[in-house]
Amino acid sequence: MIWRKVRRILLFYSMITSGIITTITGFILYFWPSGPRAGQLVIFGFQKQVWEDIHTYLALVAAVLIILHVIENKACVKMYIRETLKG
Repeated sequence: MIWRKVRRILLFYSMITSGIITTITGFILYFWPSGPRAGQLVIFGFQKQVWEDIHTYLALVAAVLIILHVIENKACVKMYIRETLKG
């Protein structure tokens, strides 16, 4: 019982953390200046390519964590689907 609770807590906070960091890196990349030398610009110690890599990998981690979250809560998901399709 305790392991299941710890696993769910870790999964939840990992999803939240990776989602927030992915959002922050997305905003950084969105507002990154454009132009021929914009890729050489350094923000918080990283160039654009590093920010893109961080954003991509964390988005993949977030997607995997969301899938694990759905698997962990499959009984609730089945109930939600059953209730909404009942009509």
